[in-house]
Order: sequence, then structure tokens, then C-alpha cells
Amino acid sequence: MTDQVRVAKRRRTMNNVFTVTVGTGDDAEVFLVHDFLLKQSSKFFQTALKEEWREGQDKKINLPDDEPDIFGAYVEYLFSGKIATATEKAAVDLTRDDAGLEYTCQAKLYVLGEKLLDDKFCDCALRAMVELSRLERANGVHYLPGILAVQTIYEGTTDASPIRRFLVDLYLTRVSKKWLSDASTNCPEAFLIDLLQENWPLVNKQKKTVAPNYNIEPYLKCK
Repeated sequence: MTDQVRVAKRRRTMNNVFTVTVGTGDDAEVFLVHDFLLKQSSKFFQTALKEEWREGQDKKINLPDDEPDIFGAYVEYLFSGKIATATEKAAVDLTRDDAGLEYTCQAKLYVLGEKLLDDKFCDCALRAMVELSRLERANGVHYLPGILAVQTIYEGTTDASPIRRFLVDLYLTRVSKKWLSDASTNCPEAFLIDLLQENWPLVNKQKKTVAPNYNIEPYLKCK
């Protein structure tokens, strides 16, 4: 008999369910989540849910600055270990706009992961972004993370965040100098500076022998 039917006590009790209110006003949404799920890889929740803190005593957490849909995707991840797609279309049917929506969602998930100090979740969001970047259209085109996704990452992460390095390296292997002049008015200044610091003249000259989306280990938080 290989299937284990017994589970740890904490996983079979209905106690210790926390109320997480995400957003504000009419747009706010309430999530009921077991504490062991919230604490399994998030250092933020591991601290916030301690009994010596008010949140741990009241079993209530407020996240007024976050989006309910994004936190909902995080809760789904806690149950399944996977990142939900932003659209219901099959991968092969995604348009450029669809891909942009997916990338922006993944970027927001990564930012949430950094806020919650959940490195494992951040890595999962990055892997979802990598998976999308590897998709090749019938005409041989690959979709890159769009400007909105880049803005989301640069506005919501620290300078040392590995996903910033991933975006810079990915763009360096895929786009031309012309793109730089065309996009300079829309891209975050910090992103453009990072590109230039990585030796922009080598763009399109095979700077890296392996594209970053096929060698993601250097960009993961959990080694």
C-alpha cells in the first residue's frame, strides 16, 4: 500500500483559518486561507501570523495595496503549486496582446512574491514567464515581456532583484539598437540604464552563448 492516508494534525483541522482582505472599498475581496498554507514559504506571513502580533490573535490580515485577482492567483498557487494563466486561451492561440496580459500578470505575481518574502513563489512566477517566452509562433516570432510588465517589475522590486537581470539579459539577446531608440520614451529609466551598463553594443552579436530563458538558474532565488 503506497498511498499515505494519514496526515499531520494541522492539515486535518478546520481551525486556524485566517481572513485576508485584499484591496479597499468596493473592490476589496476577502479570502479565507489556512495558516499553514500562508506560512509554508512566505516569511511575511510566518511573522505576521505569530500569536504575539495583533494579526495572529485576530486571525485577520489586511493587504489594502494589492489586487484581489493577483492575490487570488497566489492562493491558487498555495493549493496547486502552479501559476494560473491570465487568459483562457491555449498557448498556441495567444496574440501579442494576450501575451502582454500574461506577462503583466506574471510580473505582478513576482512583485507580490517579493512583498510576501516568498522566494519559492517568485521562482515559480519567473518560470511561468520563461515558459511563455519560449513559445514560438508559426512565423518564428517569440513574444517578449512588454513595457508594462517591465514597468511593473522595476516599480515593484529592488535593484538587486534577479528578475531585473533576467529581463535585461533577455532583451539583450532579442532586440535591436533601433528598439532602444523607439522605446526610450516608454521604458523605465532604470531598465534602460541597466541595458546600457550590460554593454549594449553587443546586442545581436550573440553576447550570451545560451539565452537566459534557456538557462534560468542564475535568476532563481532558491538555489
